[in-house]
Amino acid sequence: MSEKDFLQPHYLNNALCDPCWVSDYVYLRSLDSRRWHIDCPDHYVQDESQNLTASQLKAIITRCGEGTKLICSGNLAQIDSNYLSAVTSGLTYIVEKFKNFSGSATINLDGVVRSRLAEFAEEQL
Repeated sequence: MSEKDFLQPHYLNNALCDPCWVSDYVYLRSLDSRRWHIDCPDHYVQDESQNLTASQLKAIITRCGEGTKLICSGNLAQIDSNYLSAVTSGLTYIVEKFKNFSGSATINLDGVVRSRLAEFAEEQL
């Protein structure tokens, strides 16, 4: 599938589907399409994990196929949901639950990499 194909709407049985693009390295899919078995990619990156509940992340993790490397990234200071906090975020939940799993690792980064504006908003809002 070419980049041009990726940007076009996709249909299945005359119904509009979420766009996805598969290559040797990248598999993109809308979070709304998380109810599928992840047997295709070697690596799956779930960005913005701070905005997911524990149940949503469980749905993603339990669908990973054999050999899939899952990366859940997020910034607990940038939670966009009124229903989640740094304590109740799914990202916090999985970090805690997987801390004793030998196949996992946690990396904590300090600082904001976007801009001074983002850093200010993170601290003040």
